[in-house]
Amino acid sequence: MASTNAYAGNITEELCDPAESDTGFGAGTFNGKFYSWFELTQEDKTDCNTKISFYDEATRHFRVEWNVAESYGEDAIGGMGWSKGSRNRKIGYNVGELTTNSSIQKALVALYGWSCDTTNGKETSQEYYIVDTWDGGKFVPWDENTNSPAEKYGSVKANGAWYDVYKVGREGAQACFGGDEIKFEQFWSVRRSPRGTGADRNIDFRPHANRWDNNDMKFKVGGLKKVIKLWL
Repeated sequence: MASTNAYAGNITEELCDPAESDTGFGAGTFNGKFYSWFELTQEDKTDCNTKISFYDEATRHFRVEWNVAESYGEDAIGGMGWSKGSRNRKIGYNVGELTTNSSIQKALVALYGWSCDTTNGKETSQEYYIVDTWDGGKFVPWDENTNSPAEKYGSVKANGAWYDVYKVGREGAQACFGGDEIKFEQFWSVRRSPRGTGADRNIDFRPHANRWDNNDMKFKVGGLKKVIKLWL
């Protein structure tokens, strides 16, 4: 769950992106809770630009701060969740505060993770996002290969709302098999209207996984590796 300013004085631990990481990924556990983060910068900065701050109440509250959105192509992801995913995962959350001071990057709240599949010796990395709310105007994933909005693959209904579905090919750092020049795919479900903050919400992963796991998209559910909520 996200924190509000009321918890600002109760930080129990603060974690930062490791400067020694070649890919920008980091992961671990805090009080038995899995967390992970990623940051991408144009200038390969080694500063602590992404911070995850843990609060009291059995670590169910946390806050993510970032300072990397200086140009297009820079982003930060961080949050708590599970080290292994499941098609049947249901996640409850409550966002206390969501803000961005960037005119070019949005702040998103989403379910995020990777499907890492090895079949017949072939390694397949697939990244996924279920975007539930965001700060800013309409959000559509961007396809860097065509320099245009991502291709839409219809829609899916989940949690009583419609989500638009997208698929994008990427190349770069990925969490599955190491290396920073790997081709992979991104799968997106974006709610047509953002949810408000300050209320209990939930995300049911199954309808989205079922939609992606079709012949037109070919998501490999069997390779699910990481599931976390994120700030981007």
